[in-house]
Amino acid sequence: MNLEKRDIILREIQYWRKNRLLSEQYCDFLTNLYDDEDTVKNGNPISLHNLQKGSIKIWLFGFGIISFIFLISLYFSVFPWGLQLATALSLLLVCYGYSGVLRDRQRVISLMLAGIGSVLTIGFGMWMIALHDLDPEVWRPILIGACGILWCVLGFILRIGLLQYCGFVFWALLYAGFFGGIRPEASVLELELLWLPLCVLMIWLSWLLHHRIKGVSGVYFAVGATMWLMPELDSLLLRHGYPQWVSYILLLKIAIGLVLLFIFRKKWIAWVAS
Repeated sequence: MNLEKRDIILREIQYWRKNRLLSEQYCDFLTNLYDDEDTVKNGNPISLHNLQKGSIKIWLFGFGIISFIFLISLYFSVFPWGLQLATALSLLLVCYGYSGVLRDRQRVISLMLAGIGSVLTIGFGMWMIALHDLDPEVWRPILIGACGILWCVLGFILRIGLLQYCGFVFWALLYAGFFGGIRPEASVLELELLWLPLCVLMIWLSWLLHHRIKGVSGVYFAVGATMWLMPELDSLLLRHGYPQWVSYILLLKIAIGLVLLFIFRKKWIAWVAS
């Protein structure tokens, strides 16, 4: 069978399995029927199957890639500024690009590459700020904001909810740092008013979009749940001088949140599952 047609059929089978349109047993049967190992090996040489088979070419290729990354790490600091930027962008494009290519066929490897790309993004950014003696008070927020945008966009495109969630968390850190600089002595009530509207907004977006855009409802709901706890986390972790009883408010809000999740479980689970 043509490789492209086989991939289309396998993606349809995975869609049926995910949305429970067919039973697990029947989906397994169809997957085994169309999943020709030789075809998979020829179409995608870097796979867990070929690693297990002990292909010398694949292992040498992996050794070469790892050695190349270590060489870049060792000599990155002596590269000119332009070459440093080009090298970092090239590695990120390879990681995220190949993650997108393997998104449907090799989900585990795709997630690993996306994770490596994300670590490299923040790592190279912090490294270049330190190497060039850039003002961290200016460039770290810029880096955090850029990472937040990049991860939100790529998480949506690649359908990686965790990556999209991390992008929103970075934007939340930027938001907390901005208002922490403006109002370092903000009261607990001011912090509640600062974060709870965002909690309501994200939960509302989760409900609004769960039938319209696939894969974002669960992320928005998780972000909204995080915003519910952010006033206390902001005061305890990002600010100083707050009384110890704020931690008891945090425990109380966790308990209230769990009660609300239990009461409305049939509604929010339907959003997240969509």
